[in-house]
Amino acid sequence: MGGTQPGATSAPPTAGGYPPLPPGAIPAPPGAYPVGGPGGMYPGAKITGNNTKWALGLGIAAFFCCGPFTAVPGIFMAKKDMDDFAAGRAPQLNDGLAKGAFYLNIIALGLSILGICLFFGRLGMLRRGF
Repeated sequence: MGGTQPGATSAPPTAGGYPPLPPGAIPAPPGAYPVGGPGGMYPGAKITGNNTKWALGLGIAAFFCCGPFTAVPGIFMAKKDMDDFAAGRAPQLNDGLAKGAFYLNIIALGLSILGICLFFGRLGMLRRGF
């Protein structure tokens, strides 16, 4: 006489719009976060690649103090993540932040080169007596 009780369903009603558990799955304890909750990824989530994080840090350092010594590696690191995203090898990457880091490094490099040219141009004028 086994079986289910009359009127019983195989899966409990879902709360919060989550799909029902597969047969044999153990439900999470009350108060546990669902898969897409804090710390988990939801479908379509974008993550920041390690190269982008480094490129952003190098760009900030280049902008304020290190100049071309950190801007050039930052350009290459951001470009690598941008290329991975464009080629489809890493569609989960945040392409916008990689572009921002790339352009920040380009601007920092340009300002560094401009500053070096102005410094040595002014120094040359002082040696001539202008």
